[in-house]
Amino acid sequence: MVTPDSLSIWLREQTWPIVIILACVAFAFFALKISARRRHASLASQREGVNEATFTVHLQQYGFDPAITGATYRYLQQVQLVNFPILPGDLLDEDLGLDTEDIEQTITELTSALKRDRSPGLRHAPLITVEDLVRFLQASPRKSRSAAA
Repeated sequence: MVTPDSLSIWLREQTWPIVIILACVAFAFFALKISARRRHASLASQREGVNEATFTVHLQQYGFDPAITGATYRYLQQVQLVNFPILPGDLLDEDLGLDTEDIEQTITELTSALKRDRSPGLRHAPLITVEDLVRFLQASPRKSRSAAA
């Protein structure tokens, strides 16, 4: 193979390999997108009848505060845009698609909305499931009123 004399000759020789690579990347992207859409549709159909009320009642029987469980469910659906029914055992990252920043945002905003103090020392292990999140929020102390107020 002759060494190209200019950039244009080199680019002409690389056109097909670049097109093939781009086509493979596009195919992989669309395959993953279709797979995710099917998974969400499957979760929605499997969890038909699960809603905020059933979620709250299920956790209430284990001693969880219904106000906290309801607020968590609503927050995940409305703010984090989880578009299928949520179960307590759902993994925050794999099932709900939340990354570390999303989880931190959720904790910050829910502790504020529930009038709780955020106590980072309460969390000795990472939050893995929705139930872990609810348990953490419930364990967070209520904000105390200052005497000067």
